[in-house]
Amino acid sequence: MGVIKTKGLVIKEVSYNDSDKMLTLITEDYGKITVLARNAKKNGSRTSYGTQVLTYGEYVLFKGRTSFIMNSCDVLMNFYNLATDLTCFTHAAHMLDMAGDAAQDNMVSAQILNILLYGLQALKKGRTPLLVSASFALKLMQITGYPPHVCSCASCNTCDIEQIFFSFKYNGFICENCSKQDSEAVFVDIGVAKGIMYVLCAQKGGVFNFELSSELLNVFSNIAFRYISQHLDKNYKKLDILNEF
Repeated sequence: MGVIKTKGLVIKEVSYNDSDKMLTLITEDYGKITVLARNAKKNGSRTSYGTQVLTYGEYVLFKGRTSFIMNSCDVLMNFYNLATDLTCFTHAAHMLDMAGDAAQDNMVSAQILNILLYGLQALKKGRTPLLVSASFALKLMQITGYPPHVCSCASCNTCDIEQIFFSFKYNGFICENCSKQDSEAVFVDIGVAKGIMYVLCAQKGGVFNFELSSELLNVFSNIAFRYISQHLDKNYKKLDILNEF
């Protein structure tokens, strides 16, 4: 118990009563935490700053046995402008959702926070929203210990692959022969395969610095969202409807 300081991003805010909020933060040091922000609804109060979703700041908190109470915050960065574009904001919201579901382990929360900030910055810079959120999903799986197998056939381990398929049964690339025993395997164009491998190899903001055609991006994103849905046991495939905006 006592006063602590940590950097974090607000991924959720809920009205608690007439004057307070309950915040959910992904932090560098304590994983995903819930914080009571007293008087956060009162303009000018010291806890009214840094309590909006998409705020990244350095938070001074009182840590009790089972809860956190916010004392103050120095706002380091915000992504409020994403709310001016419906598509960007919707993809950003799903990225917060995926990050929140994945940030159960304090050991990787700093990495999750880091890649989330780079992803939001990519949206802010005008990168293709579907590409950003799909790439984020794949990188998130790598960070949490579930990267897809891409070095050889995930079923028979051969490196001699002429046609690449993605298998959700074997969690990665499989060869043409093995795909015959997996009815749900998805044919992967070389451009999509390179995109998946690029995301897994890239670091920091470089994860989002590539482009795919609309056709290839559709396959890439379907694979990414189905893969994370499978491992986090939550349906993220509805993200596909964002193509309609």
